[in-house]
Amino acid sequence: MEDYQLLHFALLDLTYTYLDDGYTIVATTDVPCHLYCRMTLEEPWKHVLPAYRRGLRMTGDIRFCFTVFEDNDQEEAGDTLTHTYIKPDWPFCQHRWFYFVGEIAGAPVVSETAIFEFHFPAPPPEPPPPILKQFLNTASNRTIRSTWGTWAPTRNGISLRIMGHYALPSAYLTAGHYYTISYWLHRSFLDFEGITLPESARIVGAWLSIFVTGNPNDVPAKPYLCVEEGLQSSPIVVNDWYNQNPVNILLGQISKFDIVTGQYNDIPFTAAGRAYLAAAGSKKFCVLSQYDFENIEPPPIALSYAYVNYNSEQKGPGHRPILKVQYYPA
Repeated sequence: MEDYQLLHFALLDLTYTYLDDGYTIVATTDVPCHLYCRMTLEEPWKHVLPAYRRGLRMTGDIRFCFTVFEDNDQEEAGDTLTHTYIKPDWPFCQHRWFYFVGEIAGAPVVSETAIFEFHFPAPPPEPPPPILKQFLNTASNRTIRSTWGTWAPTRNGISLRIMGHYALPSAYLTAGHYYTISYWLHRSFLDFEGITLPESARIVGAWLSIFVTGNPNDVPAKPYLCVEEGLQSSPIVVNDWYNQNPVNILLGQISKFDIVTGQYNDIPFTAAGRAYLAAAGSKKFCVLSQYDFENIEPPPIALSYAYVNYNSEQKGPGHRPILKVQYYPA
């Protein structure tokens, strides 16, 4: 038995691991040995040799031959039970044929394996890019202003006015706060109708895009412009301010330090914002300052301010706010 094992090995397992540009082959044998993977790009040549069977000469002894090949040494040193071969730079969809020969304790053995064929498949195609759909806001968007000498009455809306002075040709909305000898809060209300997405749509990104014409900022703390669901009527009325106060789910935000005037600025939506867009129907938004959203009184520093002006088109030409939704159909 010992002499037989010194001359033979048996292949017990063969596994493949795909690389970005090739593959790894791992062979397992029953006895420690050192194997070579004999490989060719040309399909083995099949031919028939004569043979004697019970004294009769026959031509049914089939042989397979490699005409051009290379021997790949295993990665492991010495005689092992596991034999690893790494083949990088293998073109996609190329066929190769191989079998294993080897030695035990440095002496060639008579064992050979069957011939294996391997096809390196191409990677799966890149998925198509998500669909980007854009919606323009309606003409009913407005800004409501509240002002008072102290914070709580200002946020609670003790003195409200729907702003109606929009300088042409850049009619604008404003959102944020500032302080002189009183607090001033501005909330802009935006409506988007005709939001049509497939029922199976998987939203991967969404933005409220506004064309900013002014971005004064003198309050470095809490610099975010926030977006939440709007609860306004159409057309806007001053009572919409009171309806808005209980809302506290952040749909999107952008730091005022990241806003660039004279161009569109994308306010990215949060996961809650994308979930809100996924539901069917028209969408309403309220844009306000971070202090207003969190109901935290800013320090009453003289002439402090943090607000933005952005274009609207309900009273003249300009760049209308855009709702952008990026999604996969299913």
